[in-house]
Amino acid sequence: MFKIIIATVSNTPGVLNQVSSLLRRRNFNICSLTVAPMIDKNFSKMIINLEEGVDATQVSKHLHKLINVLKVSIYNGDSTDIILHESLFLKVNATRASRAEVLQFGAVYNATIVNLNNKDITFQYSAHPDKIQEFIEIMTTFGIKDVVQSGITAIGK
Repeated sequence: MFKIIIATVSNTPGVLNQVSSLLRRRNFNICSLTVAPMIDKNFSKMIINLEEGVDATQVSKHLHKLINVLKVSIYNGDSTDIILHESLFLKVNATRASRAEVLQFGAVYNATIVNLNNKDITFQYSAHPDKIQEFIEIMTTFGIKDVVQSGITAIGK
């Protein structure tokens, strides 16, 4: 289960370092972290995916102490009041014998082919984090050459 913290922060140099340093000092592990400016470029939205077992309420209390953190919301990954999403690039072996099956699994997941050659296929896939992990597990049987994940993005409903 995911523990997601969505923080609205000042879009100024050093804020990411302040937040990550605070979490490191408290020995909270970050599974993923995404940050991007909001419509008002003076602010950024920070999505923090915390390791299972971390007390998100405690993290929230510490974050509120930082002057550049304006708002903090906590969500459980299985909550119905949040939408979770993640993207990845996945490069998988595609021999003559396995190519059709690899393409078939890609199609089942609606993954987009972004590169195709006679040795491998690279997919781009975007979905709920559970579906991302499922896709990775299936493609593992063919031999994954490389994978890059964006980290979880989220928005409250």
